Amino acid sequence: MAAALLALTACSAPQRVAHVSPAPATTASPAPPALRSASRHFRAQVLARVPTDRADARGLELVGDLLVEDTGPVIRAVAPLTGEVQAQRNVPPGNGIALTPAGLWRTGAGAAVLLDPRSLAERRRVTIEDESGGLCYDGTNLVQSDGTTRLLLRDRDTAALVRELPVVTREWSTARLGELHCVSVDGRPQVWAAVTGTDWMIRVDLATGAVVADADLTAITIAEVPTGRDQVIGGIAAVPDTAGELWVTGRHYHHRYRIGLQSRP
Repeated sequence: MAAALLALTACSAPQRVAHVSPAPATTASPAPPALRSASRHFRAQVLARVPTDRADARGLELVGDLLVEDTGPVIRAVAPLTGEVQAQRNVPPGNGIALTPAGLWRTGAGAAVLLDPRSLAERRRVTIEDESGGLCYDGTNLVQSDGTTRLLLRDRDTAALVRELPVVTREWSTARLGELHCVSVDGRPQVWAAVTGTDWMIRVDLATGAVVADADLTAITIAEVPTGRDQVIGGIAAVPDTAGELWVTGRHYHHRYRIGLQSRP
């Protein structure tokens, strides 16, 4: 993967490039015991933060030892602990990326594009009808949000629509779901979904559509200076070999945050 990513830096000034180990396709992250079904309410604890260039982040995925960040017109690989851009590639506008056995899927208005996870080169493109707010892979299907209270499940190999999943909730009945992060809780596929325009994300069971947990992200949002309606959570990625820690970034955020989720009353 390192050699392929090096080729992408032609669109920018040369930068120091770290080794990128080949990464197998990921599935939904397992939840640690503290986050399993008995717990329903969480709050974010900021463990670290890394300055960013305030890019319009619209997706985040761990590939090897780098974070691949979708910023709309550019996909780039960054070092998690420093934020240094290691490589980047110009791409058409899009929202949401997810690593699957087929490759790295990226969704946008009217299209789903399959990228090579090592070179980030486009492999193929298919037409889709729905807008995209976020994307993740639950181990079986792609899970896509479209800015409403429904989720779209798509075939991991073709991006064809498998089924629509209405989110069953009263409290969050008007929620506009954005960035997604798939998890497995007690063996059940679920997804954390950032609620656009709020300080919250909710966890949805992908078998039933029920909201089974929520998380208060105020610890992140109060640290950011408001820059308008587009300053929302724009990327969530699991930190490997940890008890459920996450990297979280936002559209035009000053920092990328490493957080843990703590149970709350």
